[in-house]
Amino acid sequence: MSFQLKIFNWFFSFLLLISSSVLAQQTEVETNEDRLKKSEGPIQKDKPKKQKTFFERDLKFGWDISNLLVGALSSSRTGIDFSVDYTIKKNLYGIVEVGKNSYSESSDAMDYFSEGSYFRIGFDSDKRKEEKKMNRDMFYLGARYAFGSFNQRLENYQISSSYWPTVIEDEINFTNSAHWVEALAGFKVEVMKNMYLGLGFRIKFLIYQSGDKTIKPAIFIPGYGKATGTVTIGFNYNLYYNLPLNYSKKTPNRAH
Repeated sequence: MSFQLKIFNWFFSFLLLISSSVLAQQTEVETNEDRLKKSEGPIQKDKPKKQKTFFERDLKFGWDISNLLVGALSSSRTGIDFSVDYTIKKNLYGIVEVGKNSYSESSDAMDYFSEGSYFRIGFDSDKRKEEKKMNRDMFYLGARYAFGSFNQRLENYQISSSYWPTVIEDEINFTNSAHWVEALAGFKVEVMKNMYLGLGFRIKFLIYQSGDKTIKPAIFIPGYGKATGTVTIGFNYNLYYNLPLNYSKKTPNRAH
C-alpha cells in the first residue's frame, strides 16, 4: 500500500469519527428538549378577576313626614305616605307612592269625616348637569298619575226646610273614588351616607270623581286634599334611605 493511500484512509476515518460524535450530541440535545416540554405541560393564563365597578342604580325608600307636621298643626287631618323609586336610566327615576289619609270637620249642620287610601305612579327627572361621582344631590321635575278610594261619612246631619220639620240623620255613608294628575318640582339632598332629605311642591289637577253623587265633589279626597276646585297645591317633606345597589361585579376587558 502506498503512502498516499494510507494518508487517505486515516483522513476518512477521522471524518467518520467527528461526524458520529456530532450526531450523538445533537440527538442528546433534542431528547432533553422533548423531556423538558413534556414536564412543563401547557401554560395556563390567569383568568381576569371580577372587580366591583360603579353602576348607577338607586333604590330609595321614602317616608313623607309632612303628614306629621300637618297633624301637629291640625288635629282634623292625619295620614301616612310611603314611596319607592328606582333608577330607570341616567337621571330618570320611576316612582310608586302609597298612602292613607283621614279628615274630619264639624259645623252646626253636620259632622263630616273622610277616610281612604291612594296610590300614585310616575317619574322624576334629575335636572342637575354636574357629575355625581362625589355629589348625589338632585333637583328634579316630575309627574304622577293618582287614584284614591275613600269613604265619606256624615253624622248629625240636619235637613232644614221652611215647610217641613228639621230632620237629623244619625249617620250617612258614601263611597267615592277619584283620579287626578300631578306636576312636581323639588330637591333631594344627601345629609349622611345613603340618607336623604327631600322637599317637593305639587300642583294637582282633578280629572274625574266617581261613586255616590250625593256629596260630589267630595269635601276632602285622600292624597289630593280639599276638593274646593279642580286644581290644588300641596307639598311634601320626605326622609329617604337609599339601598346601596350602586355597585355590580363586572369582568374588565382583557388587554389586547
